[in-house]
Amino acid sequence: MIPTSLAAGTPWCSEHGVPETMCTRCDPSLIEKYKSSGDWCGGHNLPESQCLLCNPELNEKWAALAPKPADGGGADEGPATRRLLTGRCDPLCAVEGNQVRFPSDTVVEKAGIRTEAAARRRLSASVECPGEVSFDQTRLAHVTSRVSGVLAEVRGRLGDAVAVGDVLAVVQSAGLAEAKSRYIEAGDRLELATLDFERAKRIHEGVKRILTQCEELHSAESMRKAFAEVRIGEVKSRLLTAHSDLELARSNQARQLKLREEGINSERTLEAAQAELESAEAKFHAVHEEIAFDSERELMSAEKELRIAKSSLGVAERTLHMLGVSQASVESLAGAVDTTLAAYELRSPSAGNVVEQHAVIGEAVDEKSALFVVADLSSVWVMMDVGQRDLVELAAGQRVLFTVDGMPGHGFEGKLTWISNQIDDRTRTVRARAEFPNEEGLLRANMFGAARIILHEDEEVLTVPLEAVQSDGCCQLVFVRESQTEYRPRKVRLGAQASGFVEIHRGLSEGEVVVTAGSFLMKTEILKGSIGAGCCEVETGR
Repeated sequence: MIPTSLAAGTPWCSEHGVPETMCTRCDPSLIEKYKSSGDWCGGHNLPESQCLLCNPELNEKWAALAPKPADGGGADEGPATRRLLTGRCDPLCAVEGNQVRFPSDTVVEKAGIRTEAAARRRLSASVECPGEVSFDQTRLAHVTSRVSGVLAEVRGRLGDAVAVGDVLAVVQSAGLAEAKSRYIEAGDRLELATLDFERAKRIHEGVKRILTQCEELHSAESMRKAFAEVRIGEVKSRLLTAHSDLELARSNQARQLKLREEGINSERTLEAAQAELESAEAKFHAVHEEIAFDSERELMSAEKELRIAKSSLGVAERTLHMLGVSQASVESLAGAVDTTLAAYELRSPSAGNVVEQHAVIGEAVDEKSALFVVADLSSVWVMMDVGQRDLVELAAGQRVLFTVDGMPGHGFEGKLTWISNQIDDRTRTVRARAEFPNEEGLLRANMFGAARIILHEDEEVLTVPLEAVQSDGCCQLVFVRESQTEYRPRKVRLGAQASGFVEIHRGLSEGEVVVTAGSFLMKTEILKGSIGAGCCEVETGR
């Protein structure tokens, strides 16, 4: 039964052109299900809904359900083209619908047909390819100066072992001296701003205390005693003067009120005293608010200057860090003399050996100058060029053996860590990388040698003899024995080969009997229709 549609990501059997869950050739347990539902072609040993020999009109339906290739390849590509691009059998090829039938056992014997069962065997197989040693790029550092200047001192030498932070060279830089001077100046401004803020804060606290006590004390004498220890100069003078005027007006108003009650003075004199009191109260409150406002403003202004000074110092410090000046060196600038401000110490960012040196005393350098290259030689890479046909067998983590031209008797062992996602447009090979420990330092960059990627190491896998496998131009085939005189081609996916055997990834089960000697004649039979003298016939339909 052909589904009308498939869910995204449905696993697809590329060898047989149907979903994996419907492929009876990969999963023989499905056969009974199809037979019980009446969907079975006995002549070709396939579900009727999948038999393209009996129902060629189904070809387009199955092709429409097949997932499109990732490279967007068109449907008009021929079988040979698809095989070259993917390395797989053509799912549209109907070769499995054929059957080779011999008239008798005697003819089979005379034709030289020999068979052998597919079995699990211990196989050791590998892929050989050229390799070149290079530095481990994750353990390599190009040391450049972050400032422009002149090399005044060179301490690192080619081949030296260095640790993180070791000084490799000293550069005299006017730009660095300027940056350090800005940092020192910013530090001085911060110190001054801090003192100004502390002074403004003390004044503000003193003013707040005076203003609070003004609300509680009414005697000029008591206020003078309370404010005797407060050092806020003009503020204290203005406030005490206004308070004294207020107390005098209060006293005069009280005296005039008493005289008026005794009938000694006039109503006008009392009103004048009352007006004078109100004026003194207004003046006192105005002075009180003005002093409070000025004090708050001066404190906020000092706080703002402090923040600006801190920010300026932070910018100057970050600039120095960007230029490669360490925190310890920044902290020591407070006591630095002018002659040391221009000295820039070029330090190693990693541990290893100096493998390249381009630094000469007196040479002008800038930010683009790579003065040293430091490499950790305890691990190296071997870059390999692998043929496309071997790509499907490779996987990260496989063991890699490497021998170097000119170093007979020495072998090295590493691990495959990366396989490129693109093909070299000139060599048509795939770049791969293996990591090798190099504690003894024998492997050196640019060495050439032979690499062997271990696919199987005495590992038990399903195999058939190599002579059992044939190609009809688009698929890899074996001929499976169905009876003593009947044989059917089966598409298989191949793996590694060694010692006359080839690994079967897919398409064959353990114990199935395949043709070894005579498989080529059978391939010729299904391609040409005869191998002469009518010794066998090809069954292509019911």
